[in-house]
Amino acid sequence: MEQNYGDGKVYGVPAEKPDVSTLNVDEDGITEYVTPDMIIGDIITWYPDASLVLMKCGMHCLSCGVSQFESLEQACAVHGLYVDDVAKVVNDYLTQTLGGAGEKKEEE
Repeated sequence: MEQNYGDGKVYGVPAEKPDVSTLNVDEDGITEYVTPDMIIGDIITWYPDASLVLMKCGMHCLSCGVSQFESLEQACAVHGLYVDDVAKVVNDYLTQTLGGAGEKKEEE
């Protein structure tokens, strides 16, 4: 069942996984797989290994029902974490394990 709470997001409908070729790559070559506005449930669905990194950062409630509707930014605020730092750590890990869009573009 779709719900819209006036924040521009439609809840109850899974978001589409971003196309790797369209993701930003920072000056360190780290692909931006995860952004602060992404829903935790979507992140875990698209990148299951991200859950390991998030737990190491201090988010031990990934299986909580709230995580299916809470953004990374909201979850970091609840846990007293800096969202930019958490996103950077997760993106660094995913870039190393998934190969990163930046590396694919250089190979072509």
